[in-house]
Amino acid sequence: MKNSAFIRFFTCFPKLFAAGFIYSVCLAAFSALFVLIGYLLGFNNIVIWGLGIIPSAPLLAGLNMVIRKTAAEKTDIEFSKVFFGAVRDNYKAFLLHGFVIYLIVQCTFFAILYYGVMAYQNITYASILTIYMLFTAILVTAMFYVALMSITYELRLRDVYKNAFILTFGKILRNLGAIALVLLVSATAFFAILYAEGPLRWTAVGLVFLLCPLIICYIAVSIISKGVQESVGSFIPEPEPEEDESELQNAIKSADGDSDYVYVNGKMVKIDK
Repeated sequence: MKNSAFIRFFTCFPKLFAAGFIYSVCLAAFSALFVLIGYLLGFNNIVIWGLGIIPSAPLLAGLNMVIRKTAAEKTDIEFSKVFFGAVRDNYKAFLLHGFVIYLIVQCTFFAILYYGVMAYQNITYASILTIYMLFTAILVTAMFYVALMSITYELRLRDVYKNAFILTFGKILRNLGAIALVLLVSATAFFAILYAEGPLRWTAVGLVFLLCPLIICYIAVSIISKGVQESVGSFIPEPEPEEDESELQNAIKSADGDSDYVYVNGKMVKIDK
């Protein structure tokens, strides 16, 4: 219990907060840039504003790596090396992931906008919206797996996405728990902003902006990490056992003189003659 992911969130909070802060600030900066571009071009809409998701996505690699090592591996880290090393090694893949996240956000926004309004006129649209939100939950869950596997394993992108969807349906109970907690955090943040007034609202906006990406990623990685390791492989590769020199020498002595190979511990080893 003392070394649980929940406890480590608080004991390692400064490094976790730093990772979340860097990502949140970069997301805000890129979003502001595209808002400005939209204003200058006369295209003031969510399609342009949301483009900030894509260039800020590589920072998610650093955030997920810091969380993985803290929550799943339970190791102490050198923050700058871990965070920026993950960004450097995975920025190309995460630019693609950012584009996928952008599409999910855009489609979800317009689905809520269209079907939500139409639901007041026809109950059928409410049913369609419910189905679409379930589909969105599946995609969001898959993206949690995509981010974690991308920073952990050397897999082709198509294998990352294939395994992500397999795990999304294969680890259904864990995924439901993760989505439920993410929705709880998101709903709390939404209502905190909605019902706060005056200076408290700006305080709520600032806290949500700084903490929500970190908390949501931390919840997701903490819950899905075990299933990923069970299905794909451990985050910490096991060291290869060293050859027993004495057994090797005994095998060479008892081997056929014409043979170039001997069996040692169930493996074929070539003899240097």
